[in-house]
Amino acid sequence: MLPKAEILRADILSQKIPPGEKLTLKNLKEQFDVSSTPIRDALTRLTEDGLVNYYSNVGVSVISLNEQDLTELYQFMGDLDRLAILYSASYPDHDVIYRELDTVIKRTSIIEDKEVLSPEEIPQWIEYSDRFHLLFYDYCSNSRLTHAAEKLRSQLTIFSNLYETETEPQKKINRMHTEIYRAYRSGDYAGAGDLMKQHLNDSLQYALENLRKIQN
Repeated sequence: MLPKAEILRADILSQKIPPGEKLTLKNLKEQFDVSSTPIRDALTRLTEDGLVNYYSNVGVSVISLNEQDLTELYQFMGDLDRLAILYSASYPDHDVIYRELDTVIKRTSIIEDKEVLSPEEIPQWIEYSDRFHLLFYDYCSNSRLTHAAEKLRSQLTIFSNLYETETEPQKKINRMHTEIYRAYRSGDYAGAGDLMKQHLNDSLQYALENLRKIQN
């Protein structure tokens, strides 16, 4: 069985537990049939990940983001991803990065050959799409940059998991990833970083559309 934090995390990222939902110790104990300790540990972990907020004398609630929050989140994430690209350019063995990027692009390009992905293919596609971004952090040789991005990416994933199930965003995301990959492989690291920044700005528009749907 998955750790309690990972189960709750998955439910929050999929919006099975919606933004703003209050999480009570009593209800979670009943849901998981466990004592208070593992639940408290799970909530502490989720607080550290930036997925829930703890308010003294009120309790714990899933984060709720407004349009300004999303705009700031995607803009800053674009800056961090751009930096990860630039820092990874100093990695001594570029062939390793190229091979991994090539594998990711091939796995996500399946969307270009299909009208719609099957329910089984969508989670796999999202996993590889996310991997495209995370890969640059693996080779950026800067633990502080990686740590800063981890928390923000958890918040971003709440919304990216919504629009990345749709065909139009999937195809646009894949095309942008391909452009970034080509620029990076050609040695135009600054250009690849700028494209990544634009990619996050484009994704912001999808996130805002989904937020407005939820609010209505």
